[in-house]
Amino acid sequence: MEFYKILENIMLQKGLSIADVARMCDLSDSTVRSIIDRKQKKVALNVAFNLSDGLNVPLERLAGIQTPAEKKKGLILSDESMEVAKKYNSLDDHGQKVVSTVLDYEVKRLLEEGQRPEKVVELFPTRKYLQSATAGYGDFNDDASYEMVDLVKRPPVGTSFIVTVNGDSMEPTYHDGDQLFVRAQERVELGDVGLFTQGPKLYIKESGPEGLVSYNKEYALITGTDDEPILAQGKILGVCSEDYLPSSAQ
Repeated sequence: MEFYKILENIMLQKGLSIADVARMCDLSDSTVRSIIDRKQKKVALNVAFNLSDGLNVPLERLAGIQTPAEKKKGLILSDESMEVAKKYNSLDDHGQKVVSTVLDYEVKRLLEEGQRPEKVVELFPTRKYLQSATAGYGDFNDDASYEMVDLVKRPPVGTSFIVTVNGDSMEPTYHDGDQLFVRAQERVELGDVGLFTQGPKLYIKESGPEGLVSYNKEYALITGTDDEPILAQGKILGVCSEDYLPSSAQ
């Protein structure tokens, strides 16, 4: 399969736009758009590395090599399936309702005839960092290791990775042990909650005009210094609740 088709496939599965891919992979919109519009069969190696890292997909998949794990999970759509999905997404509400009605009818017919279709569970591989982020007092964080987790629900658009809360300074919104979706970005707007570093410390806080703000009033404002400035690592997109995880779907 050509490179642009593989990229379209991944974007369709993850619900991503060209702008989302460009932001997540540190590429320009024109670079990503050129791959799709010009139907590029291959790309420069550095672009492939950026796409692999930003989209959390192995280079083998971008090269069109389906791994045994992907075959088992059914993560790669056929060309025909992708074309059907693209056509469905192009319909208006009425058209989509008509298609859904026909699909429901056909599934019901198969069930009544005893030809029960095999249930396919779509999984969404997502990077989860093992070191938790402090949402209370600062904690030294020099462990960048992570594991891949297979979510059974599509994460918020733009999700780059998951991080775990450690502490109570962001209660009542975020609690100790909560797992949060993060979109990697170098700027967090005022009033948004983000993931920040200050030297070896890692924080989940609200971006304030004078520093990092805790929702728990028992915690003081965190301000940067010349020696240890505060750097944004990403924006919090929401809580990864239990229904995203495989164990709750079994």
